[in-house]
Amino acid sequence: MDCQMPEMDGFEATREIRKVEKTHHVRIPIIALTAHTPGEETRRMLEAGMDDYLSKPLEKGRLVETMGRLVGK
Repeated sequence: MDCQMPEMDGFEATREIRKVEKTHHVRIPIIALTAHTPGEETRRMLEAGMDDYLSKPLEKGRLVETMGRLVGK
């Protein structure tokens, strides 16, 4: 999830996804993608309901590891 998307940022999009999930009894793993360093934005990501985050530039190995951990593989 890109945190700096236009119109609806990643924080708002994640909150909306989490609302819909409750009615369907599912949990979709959401990984934030940000150009910022960890800090205040990390707190905002977790509060919005994101499961983890990765910093840009994206490293394939980190993405695969994070996805595997979140889906239980």
